[in-house]
Amino acid sequence: MASFSPRSVRLSRSGQLAELRPDTLTDSGMVLTVGGAEQSHVELDDPSFLLHDYLRRMRSVLTATCGDFPGGHPRTLLHLGAGALTLPRWVQHRWPTTVQTVVDYEPELVEFVLSAAPMQPPPEVLTADAAEVFHGPLAAREFDVVVVDLYNSAQAPESLTSTGFFTAVRQAAAAGGLVLVNFGDDAGMDFARRVARTMIESLGGPQCGLLSAPDGVIAAREEGNLVYAARPGSGFSEQQLGQIWAAGPHPGEVLTGEELAAWAPPHR
Repeated sequence: MASFSPRSVRLSRSGQLAELRPDTLTDSGMVLTVGGAEQSHVELDDPSFLLHDYLRRMRSVLTATCGDFPGGHPRTLLHLGAGALTLPRWVQHRWPTTVQTVVDYEPELVEFVLSAAPMQPPPEVLTADAAEVFHGPLAAREFDVVVVDLYNSAQAPESLTSTGFFTAVRQAAAAGGLVLVNFGDDAGMDFARRVARTMIESLGGPQCGLLSAPDGVIAAREEGNLVYAARPGSGFSEQQLGQIWAAGPHPGEVLTGEELAAWAPPHR
C-alpha cells in the first residue's frame, strides 16, 4: 500500500498554501488542498479509481468516444489545470501511449505533486495562464482531447469563461476532437447556465455538445459540478449518448440538442 507523509508548499503566484495529505476515505488516497479547499483526490495504488463525480462523468465520455480516434484512443491530450494530475494518471493507466500536456498557473504545483506521486513518463508541463497559453506556448498546436478543469464557482475570471477563450479551446481541438469542461455553481445554476450557453455558442451548437451532471444539479436544486462535452462539427452518435448515460454516475442526466439548448437559454 502506497503511503507518504503530509507535505506542503507555498505557491508563489497566488500566495496560497498547497498541501498533500493522506486521505482517510480510501486505502491509499492522497488529497491535494490549496488554500484549505480540496482540489483533487488520487488513489496512489489504483490510478483507475476516480472518487469525484465529475471525473467519472469525464471518464464516461472518454471511454464512449475513444474508438473514433486512430488506434482506439486519443493520441494527444491537453489538460488546462493540473491539480493532483488525477485524470492524467487515469489516462496513462488506460492508454499508456497517449502523449499528455498539462498547463498550470502555479510554477511549483506540478513538481510538488510529482514529488509525492511520480508519473512515468511524466507529462509535458507548461507554466502559463490558461487564458493566454493559446497565444503563446500552444500557438498552432492541436490535440485530440482538450480538458478544461480550472474553476467550480461563479468566482471564475471572465477571461476563462468568455467566448474568446472557448473559441481558442475549439481551435486547439484537432478535427474530430473532443473538448471536456468541468465547472460548478451554487443551487439555481445561474452562472452555470451562462457558461453553458457560451460553450454551446463557441463549440459547435447544442447538437454538438452534451451536459452531464447529477439529477439535483441539473434540476438546479443543489450545488455541484457539471461536465460539458463537445465534438465541434460532428457531435455524438445516439449509441455514444446512450453509453455515456448508462455509464453514469447515477442518478444523473445527460442533455443534448433541444434539451441542452433549453437548459441554457440565450443570454438576455
